[in-house]
Amino acid sequence: MGKEKFSEDELVHQNERETPYGTFYDFSTPISYRDNTLLLYQGKTPLWTPFSSDFNRIMCDCDPENQARSNPPGGKGEDGWGVTWEFVDSAHGAIVRPGNPMVTDINKWEEQVAKIPDADTWDWEGTVERQYKNHDPNKATYVAMPGCLFERLIALCDFEDAIVALIDDDQKDAVHRLFRVVTDNLKKYYNNIKKYLNADIANFNDDWGSQQRPFFSNATAKEMLFPYVKELVDHVHSLGMYWDDHCCGHVEDLFDTLFIPTGMDSWGGQELNDKRALKEKYGDRFIFTSGPVGLTPNSTEKEVDEAVEDFFAHEGADNRILCSPPMGAPASLKEKLYIAGRKNYDRLVAEGKAIL
Repeated sequence: MGKEKFSEDELVHQNERETPYGTFYDFSTPISYRDNTLLLYQGKTPLWTPFSSDFNRIMCDCDPENQARSNPPGGKGEDGWGVTWEFVDSAHGAIVRPGNPMVTDINKWEEQVAKIPDADTWDWEGTVERQYKNHDPNKATYVAMPGCLFERLIALCDFEDAIVALIDDDQKDAVHRLFRVVTDNLKKYYNNIKKYLNADIANFNDDWGSQQRPFFSNATAKEMLFPYVKELVDHVHSLGMYWDDHCCGHVEDLFDTLFIPTGMDSWGGQELNDKRALKEKYGDRFIFTSGPVGLTPNSTEKEVDEAVEDFFAHEGADNRILCSPPMGAPASLKEKLYIAGRKNYDRLVAEGKAIL
């Protein structure tokens, strides 16, 4: 493995399957999708830019929060803390209805929470049977999870009280006590996804920003979040997994405080962040998710070609990125991206720029 040159034979479709989102398929790749993805996470040059959708993606159904938040429209469910989540049609997801928080005084949260979850007690054997037994060995296994540190604080207190608690000297100690408990349970969660699901990539889900800026300052992030995120990243790595951060919002200002110093491996942030600039600055030590922009179902083949060329001239120039084709782009885009990624790999090898 290392210098396989692109062949047109690779474009033969494998494993075609019909889904509610259309027909999905794999290419006849020279190495497995899993091996190619792991090359990226190992700091090497993948033979093509791995697609962010090409994983065994599991959201464990034994987690009470996943059960609570996956109720059908109009449904309700209770998570592992006893908090009720309601499905909201317009949001296409579940939320905790604001205005009646479980915790009304963060300094008394231990007295006010209904219960504390323990990931070691969940039905992991059942999850293996229901969600992992028929996984595709050709793909890396990515285990996703619902909200973590700050989002847990919000779920218990409502947003306004949660954000104040992070900066109020009279409440910070209580937040630290809560984050300690959350962190200890997340470590159990990570232990179990490695033990039962042999996960390659572990997800951490915590939204830290609005459309315009982070919810809190770098100083607050350093004091209140960094110690726990760093501990969790180190724990994930000690188990032989890689860390993918799911964090919505305009959070690029937190890179020097949270993303890079904690040792995170990758992040699938929203395009409202300047990913091109972030890739240029941090691309040698961090994996971004990005893809061609400006495409619609009505885009011409010429426009698709131009968008692919632009992507590989910038974010995709070293093949070291998780490629995320935009929703609604022409069907031809996936094949064009694969071909361009494979030919780009050949160029990098020929020029001695590939990390083998």
